[in-house]
Amino acid sequence: MKPAKPELLAPAGGMEALIAAVENGADAVYLGARAFSARGYASNFSEEELEKAIDYAHLRGVKIYVTVNTLLKEEEMESALCCFPA
Repeated sequence: MKPAKPELLAPAGGMEALIAAVENGADAVYLGARAFSARGYASNFSEEELEKAIDYAHLRGVKIYVTVNTLLKEEEMESALCCFPA
């Protein structure tokens, strides 16, 4: 039995980086939404950009992992869950 091929996972702080990762062979890309990302140096993705990024990647067979790297308060949970399209 052949071992599974490792997944090439690349970060994307904006649409330009996402396109570059996909075009250069990434199997998956991780990114953050503006509202819930602590990566201050990255432009990150608005809700509209997030939808476009997901469509772009999925049409090319690339997975998207949306990261949430801030602490969420109880009152922010609904907003956080609504921010990410299914």
